[in-house]
Amino acid sequence: MNRFLARLSWLLLALAHAAPAPAADALGLLVSAQQAQATRSFEGVVVFMHDGRFDAVRVVHRPGGSGYEQLATLSGMPRALFRDAREVRIESPGREQRLAPTGFAAPAFDAARVAASYRLDDVAEERIAGFSARIVDAVARDAVRHSQRLWINPDNGLLMGFALVGPRRETLQQVMFTSLVVDPRQDAAAPVVAAPAVVDDLALAWPQGFRLVAVREQDGRRNLMLSDGLAMITLYLEQRADAIDRLTTLRRGATQLASRQIGRRRVVVIGEVPLATAVDLANSTAQALND
Repeated sequence: MNRFLARLSWLLLALAHAAPAPAADALGLLVSAQQAQATRSFEGVVVFMHDGRFDAVRVVHRPGGSGYEQLATLSGMPRALFRDAREVRIESPGREQRLAPTGFAAPAFDAARVAASYRLDDVAEERIAGFSARIVDAVARDAVRHSQRLWINPDNGLLMGFALVGPRRETLQQVMFTSLVVDPRQDAAAPVVAAPAVVDDLALAWPQGFRLVAVREQDGRRNLMLSDGLAMITLYLEQRADAIDRLTTLRRGATQLASRQIGRRRVVVIGEVPLATAVDLANSTAQALND
């Protein structure tokens, strides 16, 4: 369950980064969504549908330099996650885990890159948690990424729901608000996004349409974040004591993990992308680290 909360937190982070003023077209709605998630305070309940199950989670989102995000399960065993600029704290009965903050800022929205990777359609309008929501379909142009469906309020720009869609148009996972309260008094300035740092002189090749948007060093491990404007992939580059040649994969919902170790260098790829994308990236990066 701790991993579930971490996954949902990262998914909400992705929603905040996925996509200023309401706009009529699909691309304009995505631009509005990114601005709103980065500046609007809100709280509510979301239902997270994954792996054939439903989880209800209460979400509190306060943006800005002194802001925070809090998630608490409403179904199953009680769990809570709190994240601000100083730490990430995961609480469960009889246990508390403290982690360093993620340190990743929202990348600037790149409309041209999104349009190159997805066909965008403004398909319909529905009512979600008492708010009107325009449905935007982002249909993947290749097999490197999943298609997405987003429900966006055209008045305040908030993302009301999000679904990952597989190649047969099956829903891989979905997050949807069932209740939502927006606090207009807590609006914050949009964060300033710094340019990504250079990763030494490594000749690393990213999946088509993705680019490096953030780099972080922590405890001897280098963390890289890639984005195609909607989807995100995180890479962890590690030095290991044991020298082996091994590939490991794991799936949770639509989240794929591919771990590839060659010699003493290990690469872990985590992202809501097809398995082939995660494995290819892990293999190519591990090979580049050992060349």
